[in-house]
Amino acid sequence: MERQAFIAEILAKTEMRYTRSGGPGGQNVNKRDTKAEARLHIDSLILPGEVGRSRIHRRLAHRITTDGYLVIQADGERSQGRNREEALQRITNLLLTALKPDAKPRRPTKPGKGARERRLASKKRRSTVKQNRSRPTQED
Repeated sequence: MERQAFIAEILAKTEMRYTRSGGPGGQNVNKRDTKAEARLHIDSLILPGEVGRSRIHRRLAHRITTDGYLVIQADGERSQGRNREEALQRITNLLLTALKPDAKPRRPTKPGKGARERRLASKKRRSTVKQNRSRPTQED
Protein backbone atom coordinates (compact mmCIF):
# COMPACT_ATOMS: atom_id res chain seq x y z
CA MET A 1 0.00 0.00 0.00
CA GLU A 2 1.26 3.45 -0.87
CA ARG A 3 2.39 5.61 2.03
CA GLN A 4 0.26 8.64 1.15
CA ALA A 5 -2.85 6.50 0.67
CA PHE A 6 -2.23 4.85 4.04
CA ILE A 7 -1.82 8.24 5.75
CA ALA A 8 -5.03 9.48 4.12
CA GLU A 9 -6.86 6.38 5.38
CA ILE A 10 -5.55 6.93 8.91
CA LEU A 11 -6.70 10.56 8.88
CA ALA A 12 -10.12 9.63 7.48
CA LYS A 13 -10.82 6.87 10.02
CA THR A 14 -9.53 8.67 13.12
CA GLU A 15 -12.22 9.91 15.48
CA MET A 16 -11.49 13.13 17.33
CA ARG A 17 -12.77 14.15 20.76
CA TYR A 18 -12.12 17.41 22.55
CA THR A 19 -12.15 18.06 26.29
CA ARG A 20 -11.00 20.72 28.70
CA SER A 21 -7.28 20.78 29.16
CA GLY A 22 -5.19 21.53 32.22
CA GLY A 23 -1.98 23.47 32.19
CA PRO A 24 -1.22 26.91 30.75
CA GLY A 25 -3.84 29.00 29.04
CA GLY A 26 -5.14 31.39 31.64
CA GLN A 27 -8.90 31.91 31.59
CA ASN A 28 -9.03 30.24 28.18
CA VAL A 29 -8.38 26.86 29.79
CA ASN A 30 -11.61 27.04 31.77
CA LYS A 31 -13.95 27.72 28.86
CA ARG A 32 -12.46 26.07 25.75
CA ASP A 33 -12.15 22.38 24.90
CA THR A 34 -8.54 22.41 23.72
CA LYS A 35 -7.33 18.92 24.62
CA ALA A 36 -7.50 16.67 21.55
CA GLU A 37 -7.95 12.92 21.76
CA ALA A 38 -7.46 10.87 18.59
CA ARG A 39 -9.03 7.41 18.55
CA LEU A 40 -8.45 4.90 15.77
CA HIS A 41 -9.83 1.38 15.64
CA ILE A 42 -6.87 -0.70 14.47
CA ASP A 43 -8.95 -3.43 12.86
CA SER A 44 -10.75 -0.90 10.64
CA LEU A 45 -7.52 -0.14 8.76
CA ILE A 46 -6.71 -1.82 5.48
CA LEU A 47 -3.24 -3.17 6.14
CA PRO A 48 -0.79 -5.00 3.88
CA GLY A 49 -1.55 -8.58 4.93
CA GLU A 50 -1.69 -10.19 8.32
CA VAL A 51 1.99 -9.44 8.88
CA GLY A 52 1.24 -5.72 9.16
CA ARG A 53 -1.71 -6.26 11.49
CA SER A 54 0.23 -8.57 13.80
CA ARG A 55 3.22 -6.22 13.74
CA ILE A 56 1.05 -3.29 14.84
CA HIS A 57 -0.65 -5.33 17.57
CA ARG A 58 2.70 -6.58 18.84
CA ARG A 59 4.55 -3.25 18.81
CA LEU A 60 1.70 -1.07 20.07
CA ALA A 61 0.13 -3.55 22.50
CA HIS A 62 0.71 -1.23 25.47
CA ARG A 63 -1.14 1.60 23.68
CA ILE A 64 -4.13 -0.32 22.27
CA THR A 65 -7.22 -0.56 24.48
CA THR A 66 -9.15 -3.79 25.06
CA ASP A 67 -11.71 -2.51 22.52
CA GLY A 68 -9.00 -2.37 19.85
CA TYR A 69 -8.59 1.42 19.78
CA LEU A 70 -5.29 3.26 19.56
CA VAL A 71 -5.76 6.38 21.68
CA ILE A 72 -3.49 9.44 21.57
CA GLN A 73 -4.00 12.62 23.61
CA ALA A 74 -2.45 15.99 22.88
CA ASP A 75 -2.77 19.01 25.14
CA GLY A 76 0.61 20.71 24.84
CA GLU A 77 -0.67 23.66 22.84
CA ARG A 78 -3.22 26.30 23.77
CA SER A 79 -5.37 25.95 20.67
CA GLN A 80 -7.62 23.07 19.69
CA GLY A 81 -6.43 23.11 16.08
CA ARG A 82 -2.75 22.74 16.93
CA ASN A 83 -3.51 19.97 19.44
CA ARG A 84 -5.60 18.21 16.78
CA GLU A 85 -2.72 18.38 14.29
CA GLU A 86 -0.25 17.13 16.90
CA ALA A 87 -2.47 14.17 17.84
CA LEU A 88 -2.99 13.19 14.19
CA GLN A 89 0.72 13.52 13.50
CA ARG A 90 1.62 11.34 16.47
CA ILE A 91 -0.90 8.62 15.63
CA THR A 92 0.34 8.55 12.02
CA ASN A 93 4.00 8.36 13.08
CA LEU A 94 3.24 5.57 15.55
CA LEU A 95 1.53 3.46 12.91
CA LEU A 96 4.16 4.08 10.25
CA THR A 97 7.03 3.17 12.57
CA ALA A 98 5.16 0.10 13.83
CA LEU A 99 4.76 -1.14 10.25
CA LYS A 100 8.47 -0.95 9.44
CA PRO A 101 10.08 -4.37 9.10
CA ASP A 102 12.26 -5.72 11.88
CA ALA A 103 15.94 -4.85 11.69
CA LYS A 104 18.23 -7.66 10.64
CA PRO A 105 19.87 -9.22 13.68
CA ARG A 106 23.52 -8.33 14.10
CA ARG A 107 25.92 -11.10 13.21
CA PRO A 108 28.88 -11.01 15.60
CA THR A 109 32.24 -10.79 13.87
CA LYS A 110 35.83 -11.31 14.95
CA PRO A 111 38.74 -8.97 14.25
CA GLY A 112 40.81 -9.91 11.21
CA LYS A 113 44.38 -11.13 11.23
CA GLY A 114 45.81 -7.71 10.28
CA ALA A 115 43.87 -5.95 13.06
CA ARG A 116 45.14 -8.45 15.64
CA GLU A 117 48.75 -7.98 14.46
CA ARG A 118 48.45 -4.16 14.54
CA ARG A 119 47.00 -4.32 18.06
CA LEU A 120 49.82 -6.53 19.32
CA ALA A 121 52.45 -4.35 17.60
CA SER A 122 51.08 -1.19 19.26
CA LYS A 123 51.05 -2.94 22.64
CA LYS A 124 54.67 -3.97 22.10
CA ARG A 125 55.67 -0.37 21.15
CA ARG A 126 53.92 1.00 24.23
CA SER A 127 55.62 -1.59 26.43
CA THR A 128 59.03 -0.63 25.02
CA VAL A 129 58.36 3.10 25.62
CA LYS A 130 57.47 2.41 29.25
CA GLN A 131 60.47 0.15 29.79
CA ASN A 132 62.80 2.87 28.43
CA ARG A 133 61.45 5.32 31.01
CA SER A 134 62.58 3.23 33.96
CA ARG A 135 65.84 3.92 35.79
CA PRO A 136 68.88 2.12 34.50
CA THR A 137 69.92 -0.90 36.50
CA GLN A 138 73.49 -1.74 37.71
CA GLU A 139 74.03 -3.87 34.62
CA ASP A 140 73.29 -1.02 32.18
